[in-house]
Amino acid sequence: MALGASSVSAQQQEAKREPARWSVEPSLYLFLPGLTGTVGIGPIDIDLDSPSSAVIHLNFAALGTVRVAHGPWALTTDVLYANLDTTQGSLTLTMHQLLVEPTLSYRVFPWLEPLAGFRYFSVGGDLDGPTGRAHAITQGWFDPIFGANLQLSLSESVSLHFRGDVGGFGVGSKLTWQVFPFVRWTVSDLVSLDAGYRVLSEHYEHGTGADRLLFDVIELGPQIGIKFFFGF
Repeated sequence: MALGASSVSAQQQEAKREPARWSVEPSLYLFLPGLTGTVGIGPIDIDLDSPSSAVIHLNFAALGTVRVAHGPWALTTDVLYANLDTTQGSLTLTMHQLLVEPTLSYRVFPWLEPLAGFRYFSVGGDLDGPTGRAHAITQGWFDPIFGANLQLSLSESVSLHFRGDVGGFGVGSKLTWQVFPFVRWTVSDLVSLDAGYRVLSEHYEHGTGADRLLFDVIELGPQIGIKFFFGF
């Protein structure tokens, strides 16, 4: 089936919302990631790719998105805060991270929406081990990102979406990228439900000696959410 033809029912759904000059779409979601890669504080590195000894406990998380659109233009801000413990053998890493990601997008076609913005990432933590505690001062950095949102209708109420981006390029991190395929079920004109699998990669290193912080991590796992639509 051609992409244009398969998107007809999705466009019919969107057409119901076209009369609104402005729209505000807040979302709340739950992201349950696993971690792979390496986290380093000072001279000590923890290899997260050792499943036999690595245990991750999510202590607290707050996640949400707000999208404000006018015609084909949209400003979307994604916020994620998490506090977690990672234990590997005799080492315990308590880590906190904050992600704030504003992007500006333009809907070129009903199924294609290129985007550009930046990703602010802040991470820090404490490492407890046999020799005591190592503390890393929280580091924050900005990465330019470029990507796109794609959409394909499966029925009048169900659609397949894909969000992808890449950035960093040495401005903040060496490289950052994200892919997020998900399915959206439009329950009504006001509410929709999302379910997918999110992969977020960040490769950052800063400082030397006791102040060194390495965050070369891929976070990946299922994500579910609820989205609300308000037009005026």
